[in-house]
Amino acid sequence: MDTSESLFKLALKDRTKLREIETFMKSSLTSVNDVHESSSDRFEKFCKYFLGMSKLPQERAETRLKNGMVMIEKLRKENLTALPPIPQKQIDLDAPVKFAKKVGPFREEKLFRIGITTVRDLLYHFPRLYDDWRHPLSILNLRVGERVSAIAEVVNVEKRRVKGYTIVTAIVTDGFSNMYLVWFNQDYVYERIQDAKNLAFSGIVKNNYGQFQVVSPDFEVADDSPPKITPIYDLTAGISQKMMRLMIETNISFVHLIKEPLPQYIIEKRNLLGVKKTVYGIHFPKSEYHMRESKRRLVYEELFLLEASQLMTRLKFQSKGGIPKKFQGKLSQKFIESLPFKLTNAQKRAISEIEHDLSKPIAMNRLLQGDVGSGKTVVAESAMLHVIESGFQVAFMVPTYVLASQHYERLKADLQSQDITIELLTGSTSPSEKSRIKESISRGNVKIVVGTHALIQKDVSFNNLGLVIIDEQHKFGVKQREALMSKGKAVDTLVMTATPIPRTLSMTYYGDLDVTVIDEMPVGRKKPKTLLVSNSRRDEVFEFVKKEISKGTGVFWISPLVEESDKIDVKAAKEIYEEFVKGPFSNYSVGLLHGKMPSEEKIKVMERFRKKEVQILVSTTVIEVGIDIPHANIMVIEHPERFGLAQLHQLRGRIGRAGDKSYCFLITTGTEVERLRYFVHTFDGFSLSEYDLKLRGPGEFLGTRQHGLPEFKIADLFKDADVLFEAREDAKELLNGDPNLDSHPDLLEEIRRRYGERVKFVEVG
Repeated sequence: MDTSESLFKLALKDRTKLREIETFMKSSLTSVNDVHESSSDRFEKFCKYFLGMSKLPQERAETRLKNGMVMIEKLRKENLTALPPIPQKQIDLDAPVKFAKKVGPFREEKLFRIGITTVRDLLYHFPRLYDDWRHPLSILNLRVGERVSAIAEVVNVEKRRVKGYTIVTAIVTDGFSNMYLVWFNQDYVYERIQDAKNLAFSGIVKNNYGQFQVVSPDFEVADDSPPKITPIYDLTAGISQKMMRLMIETNISFVHLIKEPLPQYIIEKRNLLGVKKTVYGIHFPKSEYHMRESKRRLVYEELFLLEASQLMTRLKFQSKGGIPKKFQGKLSQKFIESLPFKLTNAQKRAISEIEHDLSKPIAMNRLLQGDVGSGKTVVAESAMLHVIESGFQVAFMVPTYVLASQHYERLKADLQSQDITIELLTGSTSPSEKSRIKESISRGNVKIVVGTHALIQKDVSFNNLGLVIIDEQHKFGVKQREALMSKGKAVDTLVMTATPIPRTLSMTYYGDLDVTVIDEMPVGRKKPKTLLVSNSRRDEVFEFVKKEISKGTGVFWISPLVEESDKIDVKAAKEIYEEFVKGPFSNYSVGLLHGKMPSEEKIKVMERFRKKEVQILVSTTVIEVGIDIPHANIMVIEHPERFGLAQLHQLRGRIGRAGDKSYCFLITTGTEVERLRYFVHTFDGFSLSEYDLKLRGPGEFLGTRQHGLPEFKIADLFKDADVLFEAREDAKELLNGDPNLDSHPDLLEEIRRRYGERVKFVEVG
């Protein structure tokens, strides 16, 4: 099949002659007897279909070749895939896993640890990799530390006792060289392999005094039955690979009870396997084709279900309607005219898109994404003023007390001539002050309230909330965003982030939002000079910093940890602070900032740094987001290898904000140098985010999975970007015609099963 497909593709590109295909088909006819009896007739017809093709007109020959491609795929699906026997008894797939065969209460408790709670979960516990025991052993190609899966001839098997241990040793050969398979205290192995002629085995290769060896390999005697592709699963204590395979194999017939979630026309359009063959094939593939196509189907299915759920959320949100804001734009215009700089074209475009959203009878649900220093806050302020002019209130939620305080002070300064009441509400606000602010908010006297998670407390009620702005959404959970939105009727929502997110990740994490990107930096903003410095040259950095401080420059000195750790060899912020105060910077004013400090102390030290009373601020990444200190032009980052590139980019964005020359030093111990060198020479946040996503994966990129990004079993957002775009296109087409999925109840049921807790508006009926 593979050779036929390759020849057809070449012929369609005019790179092979039709006579070569005819010759190949004639030779293939002689092999019909080797094909299984049930398929031989079809295989013979397939070969004969292409005989005499060279005498046909070119157009007819091309049609026959294209038909051949379809026939190949059909033959593959019929002969290279399989289904298990239909189960004799029915079972509820959503029943507790203890009711699955070979499980019971004892193993159920252990399976809970790896997220297997139902029979369905067991079937959907997919292998992380496979042992392909069909390949002959090649000792010459073995590498120490790598996994080997092969079949080999047995030379000798022996069992001996050494110091109380039973050691079973099998010598196997590839015909040229020998290697050893060793099992400790596993007497049963000897009983099983002592008369074996061939063993299929897998394990990690070790070097034992110049001889290759595998200790405690998985194995099968391969004398009577042909070796196969064997799944390898993630396990937990008390469950072995053998036991996990047995549990899944014993219950695999229940794949017949899985409902097909994908519409048939999509399965045909994307040439996918059905769900039953897919789940069976991912565990126990009949062929490499079966395994490959099962993976492809599952990748598509995961991405399609997510995209469909996100698009449903958007459609449901829009169907609830909104309250059009009626504004003339006088407050916003007055504010923009007061700015000491001109807006960039990107800022103007963003303001225009938001104005359009606010004036529509559909609630705004928009992401404002822009690189560090691109001017998102000005755009947000313009939106606030439109909403206030329309008679509504604004809630501005940010992830940290420090950032909330900074936004509060900036808004007061920027809007002081507008006669707008602005309040700050955080967990650190005193009880009496909280009561006063909450009362004022409920009466409608407060027009803008800036705060942290305190804004979503039940006793915070608004008189007429019209706009919710959330800064750095990925620092919050999706439910927290929804909790704030629910404090008003058909509230407009603007989510802001300075973390440049690759398109694939943005589609999955922010898939229910319209997106505005500020892709232009203000005129005059200089790129910080970034240098990779060995830890052995810290003293040189000290001297450079001292010279810059004498010019009035402020310095950020960043550490990944607050305090020293016995487990991690990292210079912590407190340790650096004490070193500086007693040593190289004893004649300078050094401040300390970290997340464990009381909020009042954080504000105090930041204010002293802003007023230049503190010259060096030793800090953790609490300053990562939104901190704006105009005279800070030096950033020194200890152990940069412990940060993602997107996070390093955020930190670097804290300096040079007044347009002065700035410097970012990465003090490294020599690890991950290639990644850091890429950062040194790259200043585009989106390029860095793509590189970061490729290296670290989406979970690491955003921080933790609790932020609403689903964890895929099979799909990879970087490798499967093309599939993601196909899935989104298909989901959009489907939902345009059936927004509630009334005609696809099995699809809706699967979306609710997977994403019902994460996606707010996905409902039945």
